[in-house]
Amino acid sequence: MPKIVNHNEYREELLDKCFDLFARGGFQGVTMREIGKELNISTGTLYHYFPSKEEIFRQMIFQLSQKQVVILAERFNRTKSFDERIQSMLQYVNNNEVFFRNVLFLIIDYYRQNGLQDPENFIRDIVAYYRKSLGELIGFGDSPACGALFTFCLGLVVQSMIESEPKEKEEIFLLIKHMLDAFIKSISTNVSLNQ
Repeated sequence: MPKIVNHNEYREELLDKCFDLFARGGFQGVTMREIGKELNISTGTLYHYFPSKEEIFRQMIFQLSQKQVVILAERFNRTKSFDERIQSMLQYVNNNEVFFRNVLFLIIDYYRQNGLQDPENFIRDIVAYYRKSLGELIGFGDSPACGALFTFCLGLVVQSMIESEPKEKEEIFLLIKHMLDAFIKSISTNVSLNQ
């Protein structure tokens, strides 16, 4: 009797396995043949599931985005206050800096490959998805504060690349926490005024 394959689950599994390859080689440096080799499947099977490397990349980034939102939602369900949710999110970004750095590098490489353009507004749509999800999870709603917080998180990722000494990172994180406290107070006031 032939093995029954759930094609959606298999596609998700393939996408999960692609991230490390793209993180090592960049968007431009990876070929369909290399992806097939990494996944231990034929190129023909790979094309059966994905018409192009670009489609693999897009689906992979979107799937990663969805999974990150689910992880944050689970973390936020354990926190009660607005301040705790923001602190939890920032701690999560800090604890997973290598992952977020790889995602940032991949997005930059994707832009470079496409002449600093965003074909089909793919990256814009991913960022909009993150912002909307964060706004709902934290309690910002659809406010400009989501963009500010998203930018702040990107800054943490970039800062982690610049500061390699743990002591310096701790001092910077403490400074950021003080800045964030002021940011939270400002946002909390604006959010409560808008509700």
